[in-house]
Amino acid sequence: MEYKSKEKSFLLSFLDMSVKSYLLVIGYPTWCLLPEDDSSCYHRCFHQPADACPSPESMCRCRQLPNCKRAAVCCDVNKFTLTEGLGCGNISADGQVEALHIRNATLDVLNLTQPVWRRLRFMTITDGQINSVVGEFAKHTIVSCLNISSNGIRKFEQRSLVNLFNLSFLDLSHNNLSDVPRFKKEGTVTLDISENPSMLCSSLMDTLKRTEINFNNDNATFCLSSKTFQWFNSTERLPLSQVIGLLELEENCIKNCSCQPYRLEFVMGKPPTFSVAVNCSGVKLLSLPTPLPPYTISLNITNNNITSLKELSDPSYQYLMFLYADDNQISSIQPLEGTKFMSNFVALSLKNNKIKTVRCDNMDVKITELDQTKLCQSQQDWTDYIYYIITAEVLLLVGLIAKVSYDYWVFKTAGYLPWPASKMPKLPCDWLCE
Repeated sequence: MEYKSKEKSFLLSFLDMSVKSYLLVIGYPTWCLLPEDDSSCYHRCFHQPADACPSPESMCRCRQLPNCKRAAVCCDVNKFTLTEGLGCGNISADGQVEALHIRNATLDVLNLTQPVWRRLRFMTITDGQINSVVGEFAKHTIVSCLNISSNGIRKFEQRSLVNLFNLSFLDLSHNNLSDVPRFKKEGTVTLDISENPSMLCSSLMDTLKRTEINFNNDNATFCLSSKTFQWFNSTERLPLSQVIGLLELEENCIKNCSCQPYRLEFVMGKPPTFSVAVNCSGVKLLSLPTPLPPYTISLNITNNNITSLKELSDPSYQYLMFLYADDNQISSIQPLEGTKFMSNFVALSLKNNKIKTVRCDNMDVKITELDQTKLCQSQQDWTDYIYYIITAEVLLLVGLIAKVSYDYWVFKTAGYLPWPASKMPKLPCDWLCE
């Protein structure tokens, strides 16, 4: 029995080693190979509290942790003490340390080309002051969880993270980034870019197009969008959900058409929204496309074979303001009557269609012969007389100034005040004139 027990134990150990070797060969996520008794050390990558740091009296600012195998922490370092600490803490590129947390680093630049990072699986640098990240991780770097949050970083070099093919978690939160640094295209990455007040929506859109991303703290993730709105430029913070909505707009547009954000709309008391421009020109449409994407205000359907405008009554056309329908087969504009478009429209173009005689119901006049001055009149109210009121007030003011000037001249030359100035009671300010 004892022999069989030892044989069984040896067999299980052999199988365990074989499975681990197999996982390494197929590229299974490296965090799975850490010892089970150390699993609590690697929650959300690798993050250690301040009390795990070397004592303030210690000359070496890095130390390996006795309670976490192959893990180390460095604290309160600058460019020189970090290099010294990695050496005296026996943290090198030989793979003995696979998880490293650097707390409160004060660095002008963080250089990622150092060989020591190559064998790390968990790399965390937080709560420091770092201006920029330069260099790039070496090829075959096995980092799967990278946390460089809360450092005030402003810029990454373009290729800093492109060699992290095992990357599964990237935390860049609480920095001052305006662009999302490039990282691997294949596979799913969990990304946290919350609390980056300078993040641009254009960069975030490009990132969303490149890879599949799950977001951490998406409710706290915003970006800046600079759009020209009428006569002024505005920079507005947009939530992540709207950026994802814009990407879905392009991907789920009407077949053979293109959908683009038109402008940023501001409504008091409501979050800003993007209005949409849809272009379906030259795609051989036989009727107006329905439904339109939400908040579509511009539709271009020129150079098609559309014969009717009846779809303008569809609810999805309620925001439409610009309709360009040149070079079609439209024969009547009667369907326009009673639609929301007639109340909202800014531009309507129907050149080169089959409209021959269309006359108004209440007058026997062709549309091309309508007199704008007779049709575009609203009911009069008191504002129509505002110019007369202003003119009368100016005349009264001129008359008052003339009368006061005349009274003053008479008083200076004849020594008395004309009527009715002589009948007015004296005021406390009259001594100024005397």
